[in-house]
Amino acid sequence: MTNVRLTSKIAYREITENNTRTSQAEKIMNFIDTIITGNASTDVSLREIQKVSNLDINAISGRVNELKKDGKLVECEKRKCKVTGRLITPVRPSVSPVLIGDHYRMFG
Repeated sequence: MTNVRLTSKIAYREITENNTRTSQAEKIMNFIDTIITGNASTDVSLREIQKVSNLDINAISGRVNELKKDGKLVECEKRKCKVTGRLITPVRPSVSPVLIGDHYRMFG
């Protein structure tokens, strides 16, 4: 069992009560769609999301983990991050992108 600090529990409750979590999750899903649609890419790293969203990486990580648990995002094959060059496990929406012309579009 992990030892979560009281301040972390309070902060999590606050972002839940004021809908910050929901808002961040929606923004992240929109940014992922934008990244995939704007590039010939089928997946995205957390740092790539951060680059276009300007959200804190800890908020992105938390929301992405929640979105994976909710079945809205799935992990993809490991690759190098386009921002850091490090090996990462990117994510994509659980609905597969479809290539139309030279760009991907999300359907479903």
